[in-house]
Amino acid sequence: MKNIQLTKEQMGQVAAGVLFSGLFIYGYLFYFWLPTAKKIEENTKKITSIESDINKAKMQKAKYKDLEAKLASLRSDKEAAQKKLPKERKLPDLLRTITTLSKKYRVSVTGITPSGNMPVEYFTKVTYIINLKGNYHDVGRFLTALGLEERIMTSENLTMSAINTPEASVSATFTLAAYQYNG
Repeated sequence: MKNIQLTKEQMGQVAAGVLFSGLFIYGYLFYFWLPTAKKIEENTKKITSIESDINKAKMQKAKYKDLEAKLASLRSDKEAAQKKLPKERKLPDLLRTITTLSKKYRVSVTGITPSGNMPVEYFTKVTYIINLKGNYHDVGRFLTALGLEERIMTSENLTMSAINTPEASVSATFTLAAYQYNG
């Protein structure tokens, strides 16, 4: 190819075109492309952070469902434990239980005497002296039923003596220990 000869005026126009193109590219890069790229990068970081927070929240929500079920289970366990070992004395409930069981097992309760409290580390042992009459096997069933009740109770110091009446063959005296929670 032949050498291209440009006039000074043409060379000035080419130089001005190159200069304006450079200025345009510089302006485009620094006033449009770089700020937009910076915003895109910031928004990408925000999106990543928000997605991370969403994933953490989803994991906590999954744990929360388990916690709700565990809390419900613990509440039912607490209620069952409170029935076995109540915080209050609940004498009316105790009397109702003794009366119901005595009727069921044909035993006649002749006396219930409170005999004191004995505090222990986590519970208080509340004792009552109970006198009753009935047939030998009925008294045994009554004492067994007391021990099997939902509330924790024990029979202690049982003394039995024979009597000769049409409705009963033994007279029994024992100490009923009912427990209550100190917490």
